[in-house]
Amino acid sequence: MIGIRGMPRVEKKKQNQLWLQVFVQAKRWLFVSSTLLKQTIRSQLIADEYSPDNVFIIDGIVSTRRGSEKHLQLLREIMRLPATKVVEHPDIFIQNSEYTMDDFDYIIELRNSADEEITYEHAEEPQVFDHSGFSGFDFLIW
Repeated sequence: MIGIRGMPRVEKKKQNQLWLQVFVQAKRWLFVSSTLLKQTIRSQLIADEYSPDNVFIIDGIVSTRRGSEKHLQLLREIMRLPATKVVEHPDIFIQNSEYTMDDFDYIIELRNSADEEITYEHAEEPQVFDHSGFSGFDFLIW
């Protein structure tokens, strides 16, 4: 499992894409949770998606803060697979799940400068529509 630490921002997603293209270019990427295009929170996979040849992309903030129990169960299933898992925001992921930093094989930090401090203060702020559990821009896959 690979953790990617960095400030929650669009530029980091572009850096992630470039890094992942080099590292796992021959594999199929499955977004389990993401805000890359629109918010995605999956709660099931189809049979061929359980392949160890796939790379599972997980947004640690989206999964642990907005994921349903079905989504969290899917994460547990994925974690048992002998496949590559990439978790954005591993700090938030381990704070709100049963996983620890010891579960990660690698942690990659992406910074704009060597002295940039990685914080998640912006991620702590309530989002529009959070009180209802639904955002007008959510894309949920059952």
